[in-house]
Amino acid sequence: MLDRRLSRDLRLRQRRVAWIGLAVAIVLDTTAYLCWKAATFHAPASANSWQTLVITFRQPLFHIAVLLFIPMFFNWMMVLSNADLSYAQPITALSYVTVSVGGVVLFGEYIPPHSMIGIMMILLGVWFISRTSHRTVILGAVSQSAPQKAQDRS
Repeated sequence: MLDRRLSRDLRLRQRRVAWIGLAVAIVLDTTAYLCWKAATFHAPASANSWQTLVITFRQPLFHIAVLLFIPMFFNWMMVLSNADLSYAQPITALSYVTVSVGGVVLFGEYIPPHSMIGIMMILLGVWFISRTSHRTVILGAVSQSAPQKAQDRS
């Protein structure tokens, strides 16, 4: 009884940590891409690709975008230690939605109807995935079963 309760408490903690990490991943991803986009505004329309690249690289917002990839990496490692990749990766697709909304709000971009349908499909897909278990295997079982599967193949 105690083992079952501890196991349930551990799963709830892992799920909570995974969801917080996923929310942080979406915020960091969205912020990085919006900063990156804003950094490109300093290049004149007449600039060629090389000039746009050089001008963008010199913008502080671009440096912020690049630096955001560091906490994104460590956050992603924490998420994956608490949830399956097949659970976590699709949920981060919400950043497609948040980046699109940010583009509208911050940059006055337009989302055409077919893109709105795609955004709704992403939201629906994330909702379906969120209804599943965040963990389908026990990590110790994976490390023990991998050599067995390799041995079975030979």
